[in-house]
Amino acid sequence: MYGCAGIRHKMKLLASFTVFNGLELLEPAIRNILPHVDEVQLCWQGVSNKGEKRACVEVFCRAFEGGKVTLLEFRPDLTINTKRNEAAKLQMRFDYAKRNGFTHILPMACDHFYTGEQVQWAKADIIANGHDLTHTAMFTYYKRPTWRVDPIEDYYCPFITEVKDITSVGSVAGYPLRVDPSTQIGGFNKWRLYTPDEVLLHHYSMVRVDVAEKFRNAAASIRWKPEQVDRFISDFERAELGMPVAYFGGRVLVEAEDLFGIGHSNP
Repeated sequence: MYGCAGIRHKMKLLASFTVFNGLELLEPAIRNILPHVDEVQLCWQGVSNKGEKRACVEVFCRAFEGGKVTLLEFRPDLTINTKRNEAAKLQMRFDYAKRNGFTHILPMACDHFYTGEQVQWAKADIIANGHDLTHTAMFTYYKRPTWRVDPIEDYYCPFITEVKDITSVGSVAGYPLRVDPSTQIGGFNKWRLYTPDEVLLHHYSMVRVDVAEKFRNAAASIRWKPEQVDRFISDFERAELGMPVAYFGGRVLVEAEDLFGIGHSNP
């Protein structure tokens, strides 16, 4: 429904998770976002973009199926690179949203958390001001939910975005922000970057039981040398507060609050 200015007055919001690894974070991530969206979708893979199989993924995801949580399987094309697969997967999630009557989508991963207060505020802001593409900055956490890399990262993540017939995912010329190329979204005309005080992604990307598996299947691994991966794993294993982390360009680890009660940590 639109007013005379073309601003949508109602929002039907899909939170769409991409699911392969980091499953230890998925349940708290779902529980955190579920009250603030109309549906949670788990876009799962039984095979990674690198061909690594995870037999337990479908079983784990089905534990959440029903009601406001639905499943969508993505089967990667192993003849193309990881970034192209990730862009195709995001396009698939947009297409699902469009087919099922959602006005907006919030792309997420197992390690993505937002405070409910900020999500609710942003929904109202988007409806009031007609923003059709939004992004946030992020705090990234490392090894423990109470260890954060500092200073804040200098790239951004897509947030609540309008679903349109002309939506396209992939490389977009002149994209206004530094984001992962596989998450560049085209077809929009009123974008907004929220400040960290307004909306912030809490990214638990390195709070993992099996960090080696993450490095094996990460999109960026196509450009890493074996000795770099060894350094990343070594840093993770010996991490301490105040330590610079090579994976994050020498950013250091600082203490932070466990905002979402994740509780998971590594020794």
